[in-house]
Amino acid sequence: MFKAIRIDRNNNKIEIEESNLQYKSLGGRSLIAQFLNDEVIPACDPLGAASKIIFCTSLFAGSGLACANRLSVGAKSPLTGGIKESNVGGTAAAAFASHGIRSLIIEDIPENKEDFVTILIKSDGSVYLEDATNFIGINNYEYVENMQKIYGDNVSVISIGVAGERLYKNSSIQVTEFGTNYPCRAAGRGGLGSVLGSKGVKGIVIQKPDKKNSLDISDKEKFLIQRKELNQLLIESSESNPFSNVGTASTIDFVGPAGIIPTHNFTGTISKEIENLKSDKFMAFVSKNKQPCQAGCLVKCSNIINDKNGNFLTGGFEYETIALCGPNCDIYDYESIAYMDRMCDDLGLDTIETGATMGVCMEAGIIPWGDVNATMKLYQHIADGTELGNLLGQGADRVGKHYCVERIPTCKGQAMPGYDPRGTIGTGYTYATTPMGADHTAGITLGEEESNNVEDAIEHSKMMQEIFAVADSTMCMMAMATFAGHLDKLASLYNAIYGDTILPQDFLELAKKTIHLENEFNRKAGWKPTDNIIPDFFRNEPLPSTGRTFDISQQLLEK
Repeated sequence: MFKAIRIDRNNNKIEIEESNLQYKSLGGRSLIAQFLNDEVIPACDPLGAASKIIFCTSLFAGSGLACANRLSVGAKSPLTGGIKESNVGGTAAAAFASHGIRSLIIEDIPENKEDFVTILIKSDGSVYLEDATNFIGINNYEYVENMQKIYGDNVSVISIGVAGERLYKNSSIQVTEFGTNYPCRAAGRGGLGSVLGSKGVKGIVIQKPDKKNSLDISDKEKFLIQRKELNQLLIESSESNPFSNVGTASTIDFVGPAGIIPTHNFTGTISKEIENLKSDKFMAFVSKNKQPCQAGCLVKCSNIINDKNGNFLTGGFEYETIALCGPNCDIYDYESIAYMDRMCDDLGLDTIETGATMGVCMEAGIIPWGDVNATMKLYQHIADGTELGNLLGQGADRVGKHYCVERIPTCKGQAMPGYDPRGTIGTGYTYATTPMGADHTAGITLGEEESNNVEDAIEHSKMMQEIFAVADSTMCMMAMATFAGHLDKLASLYNAIYGDTILPQDFLELAKKTIHLENEFNRKAGWKPTDNIIPDFFRNEPLPSTGRTFDISQQLLEK
């Protein structure tokens, strides 16, 4: 049904093969967990010859199920030293599915570090390695523009900027967005851009197929009925969904007053200026909202931001970017944060890690708090590859330790996203225990049931970690928020496609197996239960809005 492309960068050998039948019931994150356990030595150098990086689609990619065309990128993370799956929207997953591709695997490294290629998947399905040495040193927007000129306006592009080329541990992989075709969707977490850079791959370009691949559906009548029902559920839920009507920036309306949003390097001190970032201000700033990041999206939480001259500045302007690059650095100006977002996307940097790094720099006294001009100069250091810029590109943990900062908001070397663990201790439990390091896509909670009860917070976290693992194997988490209550319908759709007889609970069993495989990989890579740590300042400094500290014991984190 699907095929896999395998590329060896040591000898530039390309193999196109049928997907492993043992991976039939796996997609996205679950496929990555199994693949890395099967083929990658956990103790390997993430940027060395034994490392591999895999791009794969979800279980429902190409099916017409709304929001199912997500791309998962997986490898051993140079930032955390453990397994990493980073999930992204945009055009790439649909492009893979249209060619009948479930996965693309890149292994080994070229002998010459200056040997960069573009992987080209042509309209007839053939695969070539095109010389990309002329594109070394250019960033994502210029690279995509060049690829569109050479290979056609409608190509899908996956790429790295100079951050990935320089092997910055904070580097992202960018994907062109549906509608705009700009590289503003990011597989940001874990520094996977540096893994692709170590392979000497500047980008992957996918032309539209001459003949679109169609799924080999076992029961077409049942499939069409079930798909229609699920998509209709998403249409109905989106009518009142603030993510659909505003975007993920609407999160600020809740987490701001609750003191959950990170401010002043996670001190939690809330400024009155937070009012400048609420939904009404966002709606006045955004040029166009209700944009789909992928074909067939019904949630449409993306957006377009134009500059003062009406030219495209950035897209997919999300809560996490706003929180970490904004209030976390005492910056409460949407325009400035949007320029930072554009610069991160262009250079190929994770906005969460970069925002946290800037906050640590302010904590260290390198630049003043809330100084936009000084902050932009640090971004320029990263762009120019100066000695300081090379340090900043390694992420918040490395920078904090370099400057002997006591308050470094990281878990397992990765910066915390936009939720203070004292305000949502279930999310803090996720940060400390997930195989992914501090990562909101591994299972945020934000539930009232955890407000006073540690046991409830832990159980809530475990449940959400499983649900998010299901989402990352099947679809966008925005859609999973609706479909989680209809796993029976999702199982029925799966059975109609694959001719299987799985039950709704089998999705949760798949999630448990995925997390188990991830933990097993990390154990072999050297992780220990004692590494499940929340930084001490979250235990010692009460959150100003509630007076609570992070109070889940170290013993429970290790258990």
